[in-house]
Amino acid sequence: MTLVLSLLAILALLGLHRICKLQQLSPPPLRMPFIAAVTIPLLTLLGKIVSYGGLPVLVGSLTTAITLLWAFSIIRLLSWAILQLPAELGWWKPTAKILRDLITLAIITTVTLVVIHRDFKVNLVGLAATSAVVTAVLGLAAQETLKNLFAGISLQVDSPFEEGDWIDLGFTRGVVTSLRLMTTRIRVLDGSITVVPNSRITMEGLRRFKPDEPVGQMIDLGLDYGLPPRQAIQLLQRTLQHNRKVLRHPTPKVWVSAFADSSITYRLLTWQSSALELQPLKSDLLEQIWYALHRIDQSIPYPIRDIRTQPSPARLPSRDVNLKQKQRLLASTEIFGHLNENQLITLAQSATCQSFAPGETVVRQKERGDTLYIVVSGMLEVFQATGTNPSSGLPGQRVASLEAADIFGEMALCTGEARSASVICKDECVLLEIERKHLLPLLEEHPEILERMGTIIAGRREQLKAIKENRAESRRLALISRMQRLFRLSGQDLWPK
Repeated sequence: MTLVLSLLAILALLGLHRICKLQQLSPPPLRMPFIAAVTIPLLTLLGKIVSYGGLPVLVGSLTTAITLLWAFSIIRLLSWAILQLPAELGWWKPTAKILRDLITLAIITTVTLVVIHRDFKVNLVGLAATSAVVTAVLGLAAQETLKNLFAGISLQVDSPFEEGDWIDLGFTRGVVTSLRLMTTRIRVLDGSITVVPNSRITMEGLRRFKPDEPVGQMIDLGLDYGLPPRQAIQLLQRTLQHNRKVLRHPTPKVWVSAFADSSITYRLLTWQSSALELQPLKSDLLEQIWYALHRIDQSIPYPIRDIRTQPSPARLPSRDVNLKQKQRLLASTEIFGHLNENQLITLAQSATCQSFAPGETVVRQKERGDTLYIVVSGMLEVFQATGTNPSSGLPGQRVASLEAADIFGEMALCTGEARSASVICKDECVLLEIERKHLLPLLEEHPEILERMGTIIAGRREQLKAIKENRAESRRLALISRMQRLFRLSGQDLWPK
C-alpha cells in the first residue's frame, strides 16, 4: 500500500511539474518529495522486518524518520503553493526568497523538535535554552554566519538588486545569478562564478545596472597641454559620435576635469545598451582616440621631468595666421580697405592674433578700451543691456552676430567712447587685435588716413542710428497694431474726425 501511494505521489508531482512548465511558472520542489517517495517504502519494509526481532528503539527511530520525511516533503510543497505560486499568478505581492526559506526552515525546525520530543521524550528546546555555555559558544562560532544571514535578509527585503542585474562591487563585477541565504553568486566576464558573502556587499556598497536600461561609464583621459581644450573636446566628441556602440540618447558628454602635472584631464561620459560592453567599449574608444590624436601630430603625454626656461607654446589656431592672411583680412574691411599695400603690411605687422574660448566675453558694455577687433574665424554674438546696470553680469538682449571679416570696437578705438554692447564668443574664435598704439606710427606718417577713417566711422554711426530708428518705429507700429486687436478697432477709428 505504501509503495502504491509513493508511485501515485511521484506521478502527480511529475504531472504538476509539466503543467507549471507549460504555463511558464516556477516548478514545485521535487527533490525532497522524490527522496521521501523512494525512501519511505524501504523504511516501512525495514521497520516490519525489525519489529520481528524485538527492537522497539530501532522501530521507533524508523517510524520517526518516516514521519519527518513526509512532514518535510509536505512543508516544502506547501511553501511553494502558498508563498511562491500565488505571487507568480498575480494574486498578491511576491515574497522575498530568503523570507520563504526562513519560514520553511523555521517550520521544519519546529516540526522536528516536536516529533523528537513526542517520540523520544527529549526536550531539545529546554536543553538549548538552559545551557549558557552552549549558547555563548554557538554565538561566537556563528558570528560571521549570523552577519551573512542578517545581511542576506536585508538585501532581500530592501532589494537593491535582483537576479539578472549587472552589479559592480569594486573588487568584482558581473551578472547576479542568485541571491542566497548567506552568499550572492555573480557570473563575471570570464564566465566563472564569484561567491560573495552578503555581509561584504552590505558594508561596501555596489553599483547596479538593470538589463533593459542604458549603462553609462566615466572615462578619464589626459591630453597634452599643447592641444587647446576646445580642439581636444571637439576631437573627443567626434570620436564618441562615430562609435556605433555609443548611444545617441542619452547624449555622450566631454568636459575638462582638471589640470594635472603632465596633462589636461578630460572626462568622457558614454552610454551603451549593455553592461557587458563597458570594458570593450572603453578599449575601442581609447584605441580610436590614439589614432585620432596621431593624425593631428598629437600623442598621449606621459610623466616627464625636464628643465625649461619658458613654457612650451600651445598649438592655438591664432598661431597659424600669417602676415599675408592678416593683410588680406585688413584689405577686405571697409575701414582699412582704402590703405595701399605698404600701409597694410605695416598695420598687419603690428596687429596681433588671439584665440578666445567658447562663452568668453571679449568686450563688455560700458567698459572703456582702445582695441579694435576683426573676426578671423569663429562666430560671436552681440548683446545689449537695456537696463540701468548693464554690467550686472547679465548679457542683455541679443542684437547681432559676427562672423569672419566683421569688425567691432572701432568706436572705442577712434573716439574713446565706452563700449556700446557686450560681445561673447559662441564657439572658439580667432580675432585680429588692433590697438591705438598700432595706428599711431601709421597716422603720423600719413595723417590723411585719419580723415578717411573718420568719414567711414561717421557713416557707420549714421547707419546704426537709422537702424535703431527703424526698429523703434517698427516697435511703435507693432504696439499700435496689438492695441487695435485688443480694443477691436480699425485703423481709422484711432483718429478723431
